[in-house]
Amino acid sequence: MISKSPQAVAGAPSPHSEGEQIGRWTEISGLVGLLLVAVYYLTISWRTWNHPLIDFGRELYIPWRLSEGAVLYRDVDDVYGPLSQYFNAGLFRLFGPGLMVLVTANLVIFAAILALGYWLFRRAWGATGALAACLVFVSVFAFSQYLVLSNFNYATPYAHEATHGLLVCLTLVVALGRWLERPTGSKSFFAGLLVGLALVLKPEFILAGGAVTATAFVRRWRKSGSISIGSFVALALGAALPTAVFALYFARHFPAGEAVLAAGRAWSSVIIHPDILGKKYQLMFLGLDDPWNNLVAHGQKTLLVIGALGALGGMTAFALKRPGVAARWSVLALATGLALTIGVKGEWGDIGRCLLGLNLLYLGLVWSGRLSRLTQGQPVDEAVIDRRILLGVLAAALMSRMFLSGRIMQFGFVQAALAAMVVVAVVFAESAEWMTPRRGRRRAVACVAAALLVPGIVWCSAYSRRYLKAQDFAVGEGRDRFYTFPPNLDATGYLVNKVVEVLRELPRGSTLFALPEGEMINYLARRPSPLPQFQFYSFTTEGGRELAVVAALEAHPPDVVVIISRDLKEFGITQYGERDGGGRQIMQWLGQHYQVAHHIGDDPLNSDQRGAYVLQRKAAGAAKN
Repeated sequence: MISKSPQAVAGAPSPHSEGEQIGRWTEISGLVGLLLVAVYYLTISWRTWNHPLIDFGRELYIPWRLSEGAVLYRDVDDVYGPLSQYFNAGLFRLFGPGLMVLVTANLVIFAAILALGYWLFRRAWGATGALAACLVFVSVFAFSQYLVLSNFNYATPYAHEATHGLLVCLTLVVALGRWLERPTGSKSFFAGLLVGLALVLKPEFILAGGAVTATAFVRRWRKSGSISIGSFVALALGAALPTAVFALYFARHFPAGEAVLAAGRAWSSVIIHPDILGKKYQLMFLGLDDPWNNLVAHGQKTLLVIGALGALGGMTAFALKRPGVAARWSVLALATGLALTIGVKGEWGDIGRCLLGLNLLYLGLVWSGRLSRLTQGQPVDEAVIDRRILLGVLAAALMSRMFLSGRIMQFGFVQAALAAMVVVAVVFAESAEWMTPRRGRRRAVACVAAALLVPGIVWCSAYSRRYLKAQDFAVGEGRDRFYTFPPNLDATGYLVNKVVEVLRELPRGSTLFALPEGEMINYLARRPSPLPQFQFYSFTTEGGRELAVVAALEAHPPDVVVIISRDLKEFGITQYGERDGGGRQIMQWLGQHYQVAHHIGDDPLNSDQRGAYVLQRKAAGAAKN
C-alpha cells in the first residue's frame, strides 16, 4: 500500500511538490529557454517536414475533397476514423486548401500538447522533471528527421490521427486525475467523451485511452472500495457520443450498418481488411518479424541502461554522503565525467529499445508502493502518484505498436515520445527523492543527468540536421510549397513538379488516376481521382481485390493516368505490375485503353530507376485493337 500522512492528505507539501525543486524565476527562465529551443528546431526544419509523394499527400487530398462535398469512405477512402479528416476539411472550408493551413493548425496543436505535457509532468515530477522531459520532447521528437522518408513530426504528421490522438490522451490523463480526486458524473462524462474521441481516431489511441481509463478506475477502487454505477453510465454515454454523431451523419449516405462501420472505421478496418495485421511491414512495425531476437535485443539494451543509471545514481548518492566538501565534489566530478563519457559513447539511435522496459519496470515499482519507501519517511501525495501512474500507463500503451521494435525514429515521434519523457523525468527529478541527505541532492542529480543526456540530444540533432540541410529543392507553390531532396539525391520531388506542370494544362474537372500511389499529385494539380482508394498495392489489391479496382476503372475511367516511381520492396513488390495483386491486372487494363503522352525521367516501373509516365486515353479504334 502507498504510505500516507496527515500532511499529504491535507495537501501539505511533499518531497516532490511542484515548487520545491527550483525557484519561480529559474522556472520562467527555463520555459523561455524551452520556447527558444522549439523555435530553433522549427526554424531549421522549416517546410522540409513532408515527403513529396508518400503518405502526406493523403492528409492533403482527403480534406480537400471533403471540403468540396465528397463523403469519406464513399468518394475517398481511409483506414482510420473520421474525426481528423473532417476536422482538417473544416479548416480547408474556412481558410481554403493549403499545406500551410494544416501546418498552422498543427503547430497550435503541438503547442497545446507541449503546454499540457509540461503541466502534467510538473504536477507529477516538479518543474525540473517537466523542463527536462519537455526539452527531450522538443529537441528529439518534435521536428527532427531520422529517415529519408519524412512525415514523422508535429508539423506534417504521416496521419493527423497520431497527433490529435496524443492531445486527446493527454487531456484524458488530466480529466482522470481530477476524477480520481473527486469523482462526479460530469467528470465521468467528460472522461468518457475523450475516450469516445479516441474511438474515432486510430486503434493505438483506443488502446491507450482504454488502458488509462481502466487504470484510473482500478486506482479509485483501491482507494474507496467502490465506484458508483452513475460513473460507469456517464462514462459510457460520453464514450458513445462521437461515434453516434458520425453514425448519424453517415446514415445520410450509407445503410445503417455501413454507417456504424464508417463511424467506427478506427476499429472496423480490421473487419473490412482482416489480413492487414498479417502483412510483413506491419509485423516489422511491431517487431514480430523476428520476435525472439528483437526481445533479446530489447532486454540487453534495457539491462545496459539500468546498469549505467544504477552506477551513476550510486556514485551520486555516495558523493552526497561524503563528510568533506572536497571529497563530495571529487566524487561528483567523477560521476559527471563518467556520465559524459557514457553519453558521448552511447548508441543513441537504438535508445528506443529500452524505453518500454524501463517504463514497465517503473510502473511495477510505483504501483506496488516500493518507490515510496525510498523517500526516507517523507509524506507522499497520492495525487502525485496517480499522475505518475497514469502517465506511465499511457506511455507504455502508446509503445504497443512497437513493443518489440522500440525506436525514436518513424512512429516514435508520437509512440515513444512520452515514454522517453517519463524516463527523463524520473531520472532528473524523482531519483533525487531516493537519496540522502536532502541538501544539494537535486542539483547533484540534475548535473550528472544532464551530462548523460545532453550528448544524446546533440547526437540526435546532428543526425537529423544532415537530412534537413540536404532538402532545398522546392515542390509546389505558395501555401503548398515545401522542400525536399534535389534530383541528384532523390528525383521524386522533381518528378512531382514536372507531372503537375503537365496536368495543369488539362481542363478543370479532369480526373486523375495515380499509380501506385500519388494523392499528393492529385492534390497539387487539384484533380480528383475517380476511385476512392489512396494506394494501389498491398491490402488494396491483394486477396482478389485488384479485380474490383479494375471493375471500378471500367465503370469510371479516368481522363489521365500517372505512373510514378515508388519503391514497394517492403510490401513484397520488386516491380509494380509483376504479379496479380501487385498491379498486373491494373497495368493490363491500362495497356488496353491508354497510351503514353508524356515520359519524364527514366522507367517508373523499373525499381532501380526514377521516372514518370502520363497516360491519356487511346482513340476509340486504337482501344479496340
